[in-house]
Amino acid sequence: MARSDDRPGILGYLFRLILILLLLGGLGFLAFAYFGDLSVPTEPHSQPVELGGQ
Repeated sequence: MARSDDRPGILGYLFRLILILLLLGGLGFLAFAYFGDLSVPTEPHSQPVELGGQ
């Protein structure tokens, strides 16, 4: 006698995986939009330039 299988199957698991990845990506995007770039801010450097003129 065959048992009934109530598991979602491969497409169900794939759909869940895609949904979770989309949610994590959305959270990452919102965190980046809120906090911005957390790298060290760059400082302007001025270097004198000597042109070989007369």
